[in-house]
Amino acid sequence: MKNAISLHDHFLRQILSDKNIAAEYFKNYLPHSVGQHLDFNTLIQLPDTYLSEDLKKSMCDIVYSCQKKGESSTVKVSLLVEHKSYPDKYSPVQIGGYIFSALQKQVAGKKPLSVVIPVLLYHGRGKWRYQTVADLFKDTAAEWKKYIPDFDYVCNDLGELADADVERLKNKFLAASILALKHSVEKEWLERNAVKLLILASKGPMYLQTGFIIYLYDRVTLDDKKILTSLPKPIRKTIMSTLDIYIEKGRKEGLEKGIEKGTEQKSREVVKNLLATRKFSISEIAELAGVAEAFVRRLATVAKT
Repeated sequence: MKNAISLHDHFLRQILSDKNIAAEYFKNYLPHSVGQHLDFNTLIQLPDTYLSEDLKKSMCDIVYSCQKKGESSTVKVSLLVEHKSYPDKYSPVQIGGYIFSALQKQVAGKKPLSVVIPVLLYHGRGKWRYQTVADLFKDTAAEWKKYIPDFDYVCNDLGELADADVERLKNKFLAASILALKHSVEKEWLERNAVKLLILASKGPMYLQTGFIIYLYDRVTLDDKKILTSLPKPIRKTIMSTLDIYIEKGRKEGLEKGIEKGTEQKSREVVKNLLATRKFSISEIAELAGVAEAFVRRLATVAKT
């Protein structure tokens, strides 16, 4: 199985990169006090990123801008979606890093500052414990607390959503995706509901359907006859063709990695033999073996220890 966190990131990024699905998500899961002021027809995904290299390692960078109703085009609200599949009390610090990075970029671009509304989407085990940056400094003396930056964020805990309510969403592909994320660690639930999920997902664009199939395939066995025979023929055909491409791609990547590993091992043996002769310099060995000098130096260091 692929690394679970990176798989969730990729799946969520793919889903919310579709403007219509993103608009449906924000309409349903932003607080009414926020959503009522936004014109979702102006929703635009930002192609650039506000995340530093460190933040990229821990955050799924999905950013939209949206104009406020009845105001000029220069007044915007930036919406960040960050997802978590496990409890992390330091999430407010990560989100704060994003907020200030975004504001700094606006300043550098000489643009009017726009509000940044962070949305944390959580689909892990157990309930998410909402806390802010200030909550991390509970034992700090009162006179020091004024120096602690603080802000709120929107927390969308999928575990708090009733499945029946999710299924009633207008966008059925979004409904299927939220249910799959919510129950991502419940293999038995996914197997029991795979047919329903695949039928709901079939209402989405084809490129998103294939992504959904691959995500679900990573968690349950989709070639099970009971699942496939219960599906309409067009959906069954899409699943089989998608899995054929996915599995073949996996085989090809595995073969390429095997070849690469074998080549590296062969080069390692050649370098070791040349080092053992004590007749050649590092640069000469690198040229003879067709490898980088750093590779030779690393093996030479290991040989001395």
